[in-house]
Amino acid sequence: MVSTRRKFQLIASFIVLFLAAVGVGCHGFFIDPTLTSMTVSTLGSTNLVNVGNTVQLQATGTYDDGSHKNLTGTATWSVTSNSNFVSVSSAGLAKALVVSPAGTVATVQAAAQSSSGSVVSGSINITVGQSTTLTLNSSLGTTISLATSPSGTAITITASLNGTDKTASTSFTSSDSTIISLSTTGNGTLGGHTGTVTITGTDSTDNATGTLQITVTN
Repeated sequence: MVSTRRKFQLIASFIVLFLAAVGVGCHGFFIDPTLTSMTVSTLGSTNLVNVGNTVQLQATGTYDDGSHKNLTGTATWSVTSNSNFVSVSSAGLAKALVVSPAGTVATVQAAAQSSSGSVVSGSINITVGQSTTLTLNSSLGTTISLATSPSGTAITITASLNGTDKTASTSFTSSDSTIISLSTTGNGTLGGHTGTVTITGTDSTDNATGTLQITVTN
């Protein structure tokens, strides 16, 4: 026969387990993580050349516990800029509607509500059409003052085409080396003279060209 003391021990253990079960039922051992940020990505090209071309986008949520979750099927998708050029389905499939003028960029956004009530979103740029004009950029901008960037200051020119970096395959020239002395790779220095110089880039792989005017002042 079980002793009285043993009975009390069993009853006490049962009460502890019961209270623990009630606690789990009301609050749970774990608190659901809160969605803090979202990124939109794709394994395909973000340049849709022809009308009807599509690309599947993926929305990934990041939570405050460091975890990640694929939210592609539950996120709310929308085109926030140039919506007449690109559409997006509720499953994140982006489609080109208009491809002229070539090189137009549309922004696609995915959004979801976190457990805190705030709306978290992420976006990606989709380029339509196939532009043959390079976009050139200067590390010092397009207006440079010799007072803050004196002679000998390094400058780098980069090139892109339809959102793709083309610097490595582009050859650069400067119309006036006394203003900006530039190597064919896009690395150069300020020459110390003032004026406006035209930088020309030619991409050998896509037969694309582009220009950039830079003004140097005292």
